[in-house]
Amino acid sequence: MNNVIYILLDQVRKDMIGPYGHNIVKTPNLDRLARDGIRFNNAFTPASVCGPARTSLFTGLMPSSHGIIKNGEKGGTGEISPTKPNIGHIEGYNTYLLGKWHVGTKSVPEDYGIKGHNFDGYGYPGSRVYKNLVFDQPPTHSNRYKEWLDEKGYDIPEVSRAYFGDNPHLRVQELCGLLSGTKEQTIEYFIIDEAKKYIQESLSENKPFFAWINFWGPHTPCIVPEPYYSMYDPKDVVLDESFFKPLEGKPGHYRTISKMWGMWEASEAHWREVITKFWGYITLIDDAIGELFNYLEAHNLYDNTFLVATADHGDAMGAHRMIEKGEFMFESTYNIPLIVKDPNSERVNEVDDNLVYLHDLTSTVFDIAGQTVPDDFQGESLLPLTREHKSNDRKGILGQLAGHFVYFEQRMWRRKDYKLVFNATDLCELYDIRKDPGELHNLFYDDDYREIKKEMLEEMRLEMKRLGDPLENWVYRIIDEV
Repeated sequence: MNNVIYILLDQVRKDMIGPYGHNIVKTPNLDRLARDGIRFNNAFTPASVCGPARTSLFTGLMPSSHGIIKNGEKGGTGEISPTKPNIGHIEGYNTYLLGKWHVGTKSVPEDYGIKGHNFDGYGYPGSRVYKNLVFDQPPTHSNRYKEWLDEKGYDIPEVSRAYFGDNPHLRVQELCGLLSGTKEQTIEYFIIDEAKKYIQESLSENKPFFAWINFWGPHTPCIVPEPYYSMYDPKDVVLDESFFKPLEGKPGHYRTISKMWGMWEASEAHWREVITKFWGYITLIDDAIGELFNYLEAHNLYDNTFLVATADHGDAMGAHRMIEKGEFMFESTYNIPLIVKDPNSERVNEVDDNLVYLHDLTSTVFDIAGQTVPDDFQGESLLPLTREHKSNDRKGILGQLAGHFVYFEQRMWRRKDYKLVFNATDLCELYDIRKDPGELHNLFYDDDYREIKKEMLEEMRLEMKRLGDPLENWVYRIIDEV
């Protein structure tokens, strides 16, 4: 049985890493993984906020099925029952969760028999640890990072040179900041150091392992030490075309989101500074991943381990003059990176264009372990794609979101050619993805695209009905009126 490692970045924009074509951001280790494996071009998260997306990966279910429809207490319907099939139920394997959790609000991995860290909720380890950090989202169950700093004899890092948006009511979360100390003291290196410890445990027990390694970044706040804080020149940032034509023909609510973050009227210089810190955070994480790869090679594990690097969702990071994620369904937040190195595949340094979900990885790990994929899982194993070079028969990808900070029901139907966004109480959207990848031109109300719109609405509705999506009834009632 192959060992399995899933590396999950938090909120990374796909086109800002090397494997997907960025020629400035340094990601040599992700680049290596892509050369050794398969890069999926059409991988999507089922929801663009952390809790629903991570719960989908944990349970193998869409958000409407597992019930976590918003982040935590802002809309979650409860915790996931430990008796329900989940990614921790891999018989014969030591299963570890390292780093961020954010599945439900009160549960922790040990409630599901998973070893490793127990950061409840968002549980940012730097909160109430880093000196001068404003962002206050600490774990309440325990903070293994603080214990680790003490055990290593490291000084407590300090935050300075922080950036905020211009909303005076949102000076509770830095967008970025400089961290004192070295990279070895960071949360990213802590996660990898702990991962090596648990992998060593499995080696000592001569048992296969499944390690789910979760970073808190490059999700803001981008708190990084030198050289990462100053690694990239703001002059090298090429802002999206949509940055200069923001939100034309889009729901008015989108502009409110950008204003909430205090970035709608931010100067180009401010945007460039924030983006370069985001880039620096990506490179810090990539360097930490390199430490893991070095360890695997030193123990003759790299070649025979099923390795995945992906993200729970993306980040607008300047597209449409927006930042973060939320009640908008642009490619920058839904189309995620997915790199798979399968030791039993002949496919190396290849690109795959099949439509795949984040929670296809849930079915995949069961398949790798030679176990029956639970009947109620809603994803599909990737092994037929990686090992048999097959194509799946998906017509489209369904995205589900009930909102982020406020309720705002949305559904997305993404085919390879077009994307439809159904906003239940606002303007709807339709984009020709091949001709308009930047999603500048909303075609939903263009008579020339009436038949495509009608076709996609019905395809989406039928998929919603199949999955028991509660919004399907509203789509059915309104489908001829939008």
